[in-house]
Amino acid sequence: MSVPGLMLLQEAASAPLELTAGTLVFMLASMGAVTALTVWCFSRILKGKRHFDPDGTGPAHSPVPGSVKSGH
Repeated sequence: MSVPGLMLLQEAASAPLELTAGTLVFMLASMGAVTALTVWCFSRILKGKRHFDPDGTGPAHSPVPGSVKSGH
C-alpha cells in the first residue's frame, strides 16, 4: 500500500533544482535590499552626530549649542 502524498514528496525531493532567471533576480534583489538597509542603519548609528540631552541624564555639558531651563 502506498500513500499518494508520500509519493509526491519523494518525486519532489528527487527532482533537480533549477535556478531560473526569475529566482536569480528575486534573490539578488532581496540580498541587495537587505544589504542596503543594513548599510543605511549602520551609517545612521555610526555617523557620530552629537545630540542635545535636555532631561539631564546625559553629559554635564551640552555638546551642541542650546540651553536648558532647570526646574530643580
